[in-house]
Parts: sequence; C-alpha cells; structure tokens
Amino acid sequence: MEMTNTLEFMNGKRHPLAGLVIAAASLLVMPALCQSIDQEKTCRLDVKVAPDVQIKDCSLLIQSTSQPGALSSFYMIRGRAFNAVQDYNRALADFNDAIRLDPRSVMALTLRGDLFVERRDYDQAIKDFEQAIELDPNSIAAFADRGLAWAGKGQYDLAIADYTKAIGLNPNLPPAFNNRGLAHAARGETNPAIADFSEAIRLEPKYVNAYSNRANAQTALGHYDLAIADLDAALKLEPSSATALTDRCRAHMLGGQLRRALADCTQALHQRSDDAAALNIRGLTYLKSNEPDKAIADFDAVLHVNPKATDSLYGRGLALIKKHDLERGQSDTTNAKAIDPNVGRRFERYGIH
Repeated sequence: MEMTNTLEFMNGKRHPLAGLVIAAASLLVMPALCQSIDQEKTCRLDVKVAPDVQIKDCSLLIQSTSQPGALSSFYMIRGRAFNAVQDYNRALADFNDAIRLDPRSVMALTLRGDLFVERRDYDQAIKDFEQAIELDPNSIAAFADRGLAWAGKGQYDLAIADYTKAIGLNPNLPPAFNNRGLAHAARGETNPAIADFSEAIRLEPKYVNAYSNRANAQTALGHYDLAIADLDAALKLEPSSATALTDRCRAHMLGGQLRRALADCTQALHQRSDDAAALNIRGLTYLKSNEPDKAIADFDAVLHVNPKATDSLYGRGLALIKKHDLERGQSDTTNAKAIDPNVGRRFERYGIH
C-alpha cells in the first residue's frame, strides 16, 4: 500500500505538546537577564516569527548572555530556526551547544534527535530520544519521535509501541495517530491503519494528511468511493495539493473512472510537471484507455529519471505489445519482472493485462 510521506514530528507547530514545552522554556527567558525586550519576544518557542528573524535575535542574546541555562535555551531555539531553513550543520552545532550547557535538557535532546531523523541517522536519533526518556519517562515528544526513527529503520513494531506510549500519555495527539496509522499500513495492517487515521481526523477535522492517508488505505482495500470521498475532503481543505490529486487519480483509475483519473493526474502535472507518481498513474490510465502512444510518452518520462521504475517499465512493455512491437515490449516486461517478480500480479489488480 502506498502512503503519503507525512510522518510528523511532535515538536512542530501543529501539535498540542508545544504548549507544554513552551511553558518550561519560557522560564529561561526572563527580563531579569537585562536583555532587549524585543529580542526576548522573538527568541522563544511560543512565538510565530520568521526563522531568519529568530536567528538574528537569538544570536544577539547569545552574544550578550553568560548564564548557562539561558544560553542553552537560546542555542536550542536558534538551532530549531536553523533547522527550519534547512541549515542542518548550524542547527546541529547549536543543539550540541545547548546540550553541552544543559545536559539534562530533554527538549534539546529531542530536537537534536529530530534533526538526526531528518538526516536519516536513525541510530543516533534513537540514542538522543533514549537519553531524553531516561531523563523524563513521560516525555511525549521523545516517545513519539523515537517512533519516527524506528519507522525509518523499518522496525514498525517498535514504532507502533512508541506511538502507543505517546498516545497513552496524551490521547489528543493527531500526528501520533497519523504516524501510528502509517506504521500499521507499512505492516499491511490496513484496518488498524484506517482506525488511526480516522481518530486523527476526529481530533483534527482539517488534517489533510490524515485524509490522504486514510484514502490510500481505503484504495488498498478496493473501497474506491470511500477513498475518493476522503480525497475530495483533502482537496477542499488544500485545493493545490498535487499529492491528493495524484492519489485521487489512482483511485479513479482503479475504479474505472478513466476520464476523471486523467483530469486529476493532468492537473497534478500542471503543478509538478516531473512528478513521477502522477506520470506513472496517468500512463497506466492511458494504457487502460487503449491509448498506448500517450502511455508510452508518460512511462518514458518516468524511466528517463529512474530506469528501474518497474510499473512504468512493465507498463511500457504492455503498451509496446499493444502496438505490435513484440520484441521491445517483451524485453521491457521481462526486465521489469527481473526487478520485481510481483509486478505482473500488481497489474492484474490494476485491471491491466
């Protein structure tokens, strides 16, 4: 089952834990430190400010502060701002300084762990989360974000255990339910995945990613009408979502609504002309529509970037065979099967033979 890549950190803007962290961190930013009031207002976790502004103001506070606890906080907040602008090296340096100054900072350890997850250094991330949990056995963020690291390593049972622990500590965390749903889906546990996505939506009715993920789970079960209803809801909330358009294209294609599928994939490609998923699904739709030339053009575009894209390779082979180019067509299908022996069965589920 294909799921939208929407694993979400607990320390982002969206989740309720932020209020708990902010309350603690704000104690480190006191007027008694005699810093600029304006800088204090922006170098905090509980303000919505452009990262470049936060970097500038936190830098000024770092230069003029000597108290270790406050310095640790300022480094941590600046590190998060650097992370937001994808300056990962400076973010890591700041998190390191924050932890050096305050080795018991659960928040700094968790944020550094999140950075390691983004860099796919999952083992190092797990070490930071474990240290954070040792310091605070009730750290919701550390459990939830360690789940991301386990998922990154493909150890979905451990990821589910951590998400479940986080939910046990606070059952009102939509991202934790969404992420646990993704882990269930990765294990082929589609009904538990749908239950988790549904709970995420109940808690946050405007949760676009949860709608998209539940739609993909419904598609895996062959419930195309339910999938399309979820994707309609996602697109109502976020009309420009190329991912939701592509997913709805897939559901329409599998459900036999080929004209609607083509419209959705084409609209998605107007937004991202090199979107391999949209090109592949549109190619499959053209193939089902008995338009092999158009299918080949889309499959060629995918294969130009990724020559081992098995669906596009196998699909191109079938399209060439439809055009009576048997030698090249059979070569493509044979090569696709060598890469993925299950590709033929997958095409049977697509309704393409």
